[in-house]
Amino acid sequence: MAANKEAIAIILDVGPSMNQAPPGVSTALETAIEGINMILQRKIFAESKDEVALILFGTEETENPLADGENYSNITLKSPLGIPDFNLLQMVQDELQPTETPGDFVDAIVVAIDHLQQATQGKKGISSRRIILFSDLGSPFGDQELDTIVHAMQNTQPKTELIVIGPDIQDDEESNAGDAPKRGGGADAHPDGKAKTAQQRSGEKLIKYILDKVEGECYSFREALPLLSYFQTRQIKPWPWKCRLEIGTVEIPITGYSKVKEYKLKQSWKKVYAQDTNIEPGTLRTFHLDNEEETEVEKEDMVQGYRYGNTIVPMSEADQDNMKYKAEKCLKVLGFTRADFVKRYHYLGDGVISITAEKNDEAAAIALSALINALYETNCVAIARKVYNAIAAPRIGCLIPHIKAKYECLLWVELPFAEDIRSFTFGSLPLSAEDVINKKYKPTDEQLQAVDDLITSMDLTTAIENNDGDTEEALKPMLTFNPYFQRVYQCLQHRVLNPHDPLPDLSPLITSYMTPLEKVVKNSQPVLEHLKKCVKLEVVEQKPKTEQNVFVQQNDDDTRGPPEKKVKLDEDLEGGIKNITKLNVTQVGTVTPVEDFKSLISRRDEDLFEEACDQMQNYIQQIVLQSFGQQNYSKALDCVKALREACIQKMEPNIFNTFLTKFKTFLLTKSKKDFWDLILKEKQVLITKFECEESSVTKEELDQFTAEDVKEDQSSRPQTDETTDDLLMEL
Repeated sequence: MAANKEAIAIILDVGPSMNQAPPGVSTALETAIEGINMILQRKIFAESKDEVALILFGTEETENPLADGENYSNITLKSPLGIPDFNLLQMVQDELQPTETPGDFVDAIVVAIDHLQQATQGKKGISSRRIILFSDLGSPFGDQELDTIVHAMQNTQPKTELIVIGPDIQDDEESNAGDAPKRGGGADAHPDGKAKTAQQRSGEKLIKYILDKVEGECYSFREALPLLSYFQTRQIKPWPWKCRLEIGTVEIPITGYSKVKEYKLKQSWKKVYAQDTNIEPGTLRTFHLDNEEETEVEKEDMVQGYRYGNTIVPMSEADQDNMKYKAEKCLKVLGFTRADFVKRYHYLGDGVISITAEKNDEAAAIALSALINALYETNCVAIARKVYNAIAAPRIGCLIPHIKAKYECLLWVELPFAEDIRSFTFGSLPLSAEDVINKKYKPTDEQLQAVDDLITSMDLTTAIENNDGDTEEALKPMLTFNPYFQRVYQCLQHRVLNPHDPLPDLSPLITSYMTPLEKVVKNSQPVLEHLKKCVKLEVVEQKPKTEQNVFVQQNDDDTRGPPEKKVKLDEDLEGGIKNITKLNVTQVGTVTPVEDFKSLISRRDEDLFEEACDQMQNYIQQIVLQSFGQQNYSKALDCVKALREACIQKMEPNIFNTFLTKFKTFLLTKSKKDFWDLILKEKQVLITKFECEESSVTKEELDQFTAEDVKEDQSSRPQTDETTDDLLMEL
């Protein structure tokens, strides 16, 4: 039997006073049935093990264990204590009808107390008992057993709680303030809009006396129904994970609890099948070979197999068990590091575990407290290896110190292994408006201020007001449930109860999530109008594709013809049988240096960009220096172009700019000014920030670099013009 279960007895008044309402207004009975439906739905969808009983009073018949003549009459135990299901939900929706017979809610409470006592006797795991009374308190009642009721509720183990859902119960000061009847849902009004009767006022006084004695709670229909409209999800019970925290030779007994856990809809409902009435119960499943005879095979003779080409390799359960990684349950500290080195984007997993010392172990508590405070004071975290159990895969994570006024613990957060990290290269975002390269897209101060005002006007932290007039946060995470889950539960419940009807509209709860608050809309409207004036948007019209223009390309000279074939720009997509049969390139060669360079920088298994750039730079210097006249200049220039283009694509302009600065000095000192002139002619100059955001070179610096006259080293070259013989001597 599961622990921490709750036993609930729901008492419903079906008497005549619950069925009175003006036209177009829901009666108190209809509102109460809606509230009971919500309670049952919450228990069903949460897969709770709580047990619920339903007791009706004001019924024409009498069916309860305490009935004896005129005592406890007109009270029916409609459903005994048990786990709620859709059958009970269907019964509440279809079978509960109003009557013309009044009932005594005090007697109904006594029947509920007795039933909870008898039904829970001998059951283990019942942690609380609760009675929920739905009534407008408009029926006659007796007050002879008030002390017995209070004594029974206070002295039962566990204690029995009482909750009353009905009209607004006034304080004594409010009830004596005036006798004039109020309508329209005021404090002195019936939930259906009528003024309260003298019988209801007497019932309120009696129920207030009981609630004060047993410390019960009372809610009006207006207050209770919004709270009950949530389909709560299953509450994760804090099952402890006991282990030992190993730090070298030191072992500290610890206990881990789930502090934060991502909830998912584990019930896919795709694996649940309705019972086929045509199949006799007890039918066995058989297995057959895929041959003409369809030979039957026993399940014990079957072995799991894996296809390897045309061969099926058998793999028995013993083989699979031997292949599994085996590890011992542990939480072992591998080392310590500064907290700044563990980035927020390194966090993995679907939750956080709180690590505390094992209960009632004073030595473990002292040792763990020393570790927590040491990590906190030094701003460090512990990197640890965690194995949940013998069949679980090892995990690596960090232990973060967490100190509060009432407790302290270590928080376990999973971290990635080296092969789990993916490195992506993106251009840096501008830190401010002044850093925007394209001046056309630079926002003005007025536009920035308009966006700031829009964010301020849509602030939800002060979007609503409470009864005291103070502002509060709207859509608090603690009070806001996942609308996706709520919609799934709503549709599932509707499909069960109404299998042939279309799915319902969004519930008011989900609609309230999706609808902006009136205050927020009102505050943001003038700001939005101002933003529209500051940031003008233009609609780009796209011509529809038709048979006349789908194959037409309009050029600058308005010539028409078949579209030109686009040149493939992404060199990484090149392929074919030639590349398949080609060996992996390991360095920039002398035969096809450009192709070798592109092959190296496009490697997926390893990042060789910097190494390939170094090889290309050395090759360019070598081929220019060894060129016979200008014989190899074209080949060297192609290498310079390939290097420059790759540095722009990979967002590494500093590599090319540093190389070109040194290469210019190298050319002029080696009497190769003609190749430098060729570089200037082909505009293979420094990469500016207009071409690549990562560059720090401005247009003014580029003009100064290209116009600068670097004096040649006179001692490193002859005074006369070079001849062919001089070039041969250099070689």
